[in-house]
Amino acid sequence: MRALFSCLPGLGHFHPMVPLAQAMVGAGHQVGFATAERFCERVVAPAGFQAFPAGLSPMQVEERMASPQAGDGDAVPPVPSSDSPTDTEVGARMFAGVAGPAKVAELTRLIKAWRPTVIVHDALDFGAPVAAARAGLAWAGHSVGALQPPELWDRAAMIIAPTWHEWGVDPGPAGGMFRYLYLDICPPALQAPHIADITVARPLRPVIFDTPRAVPVPTWVRRLPPVPTVYVTLGTVFNHTRGLFETILEGLSAEAVNVIVTVGRNRDPAEVGAQPSNVRVERYIPQSVVFPRCDLVVCHGGSGTTLAALAHGLPLLVMPQGADQRWNGDRCAALGAGLTLYPAAVTPEAVRAATRGLLDQPSYRAAAGRIQAEINAMPGPEQAVGLIEELAGRNRPGA
Repeated sequence: MRALFSCLPGLGHFHPMVPLAQAMVGAGHQVGFATAERFCERVVAPAGFQAFPAGLSPMQVEERMASPQAGDGDAVPPVPSSDSPTDTEVGARMFAGVAGPAKVAELTRLIKAWRPTVIVHDALDFGAPVAAARAGLAWAGHSVGALQPPELWDRAAMIIAPTWHEWGVDPGPAGGMFRYLYLDICPPALQAPHIADITVARPLRPVIFDTPRAVPVPTWVRRLPPVPTVYVTLGTVFNHTRGLFETILEGLSAEAVNVIVTVGRNRDPAEVGAQPSNVRVERYIPQSVVFPRCDLVVCHGGSGTTLAALAHGLPLLVMPQGADQRWNGDRCAALGAGLTLYPAAVTPEAVRAATRGLLDQPSYRAAAGRIQAEINAMPGPEQAVGLIEELAGRNRPGA
């Protein structure tokens, strides 16, 4: 069987799909990934997968969001802050109005040339169901975290509908995202309640993937002083938030803790200034190396980092910057597995106080441990291979 995995060009979309792709290869199937060309070269191919260029780069999407294009109608406004009531509208137009339609033709040509048996796509790759339906293939959605609000799916379905009609296929509900199978990597405690409306949803344990090859544990990590260790990250998209790293470090640097900071490969660690000996600032360290030695994660609340931290039973201090981060932070706080600081409340003093509370009160670690147990009980990627095999066997166009 050949499985074509299609994803948006971002680590938060690619990394969650890799464990299933690896399991399919292990079961003897062929796997290829379709995404933007540069992402193919820099990320997908080094991870060991056949890579097929298809779709727009993030920069191209931003350009089309900012100015009218042929057939796009009015200019799409820039993405607002997480406090804006138009987040859902902008997200729907970004993924279903710009990125999705632009990918269909390239995917269609790729499907014709490579002849996959089934399509697996990330849950915001709206072009993949169109191309799959056009080719008469069944397709499976793969979540990247908690389910997005129902309003996003309703609006996205309206926006993507002309593209479906252009290609002569029927969209179905939610822009075709939940037609056959939806693999849900979000643990039930963290998931949105409307997952109950997705009858084709099946749980899939989130498995951390953050490097294409084995990475030795750095010597300095093994020699950390015997005090609590705090890991700080803002991911790969929101790591340019002005002054946020500096504020966090001002709050933590004088504490009796080890602080490990990763600023991202696109930033220079020197930008955050000189730090005391208990603070280590790096561009990148695999979380799979760091988390087993951590006591607390301070982050933006991206789904990848949030789920990875909880899979290790680590409490979180979440500072949401946009996207799904507000939901993740609020759920962690509601479950007692963390605390949330919104932008207006982020000060060195607030960071310091929240960190002390999270480290001093065992209840936070215990709550994170309960979610960890929930994650461990979810079916693994090897079991999901059977679902994809069954789906490919059905291959019911128009069903």
